[in-house]
Amino acid sequence: MPKTKKLLSSEEFFDILRLRTPANAARTDALINSRGLAEMAVLVCDSSGFSKKTHDHGIIEFLDTMVKCHDRFVRIVEGVGGQALSSKADNLIALFPSVESAARAALELNAWLKARNAKVPAYKRYNICSGIDFGPLIRLADDAYGPTVNVAFKVGEDIAGVDEILLTSRAADGLPSSFRRRYAKNVTIGAINFDLYRLTGG
Repeated sequence: MPKTKKLLSSEEFFDILRLRTPANAARTDALINSRGLAEMAVLVCDSSGFSKKTHDHGIIEFLDTMVKCHDRFVRIVEGVGGQALSSKADNLIALFPSVESAARAALELNAWLKARNAKVPAYKRYNICSGIDFGPLIRLADDAYGPTVNVAFKVGEDIAGVDEILLTSRAADGLPSSFRRRYAKNVTIGAINFDLYRLTGG
């Protein structure tokens, strides 16, 4: 049975980078890659209506709703084999071994929010915008870095609409045919063009 590599913590990772020099860069990079280089799906969900809700009802009221929703989000992510990296701000960042599991989580998050929102007053409703990308990244025990994370973050936070799940083409290509998606738009992120697909069911 292959030995599972021990992931670096954020503290270990940045301590290694602090000692990186031109002379040891190749050796340092090989160490980091051996401990953390991975190909994964990244799901980023951002809340909708933060500014208006905090203006109308105050930050404490919004955070009360957010933290209770995010607690459930983490359970949903972990239930399909993912890892929630961050849920402290009004966004959620999660890693998955496959696009299928990331898409499953995104659909379950929306379904749970739809059912929850139907039972609470308007000011307690919580909605998200979601982006999924797939590709290489540096995975740490408690965080992740790389263009795959950046693209998913950009799609989820800046491009996806309310209750919308958008996938890059490289993520959409990894979905089983049982998932329903359709072409949405072409966007430019960091001077690179991406075709995005809207996930509608699975």
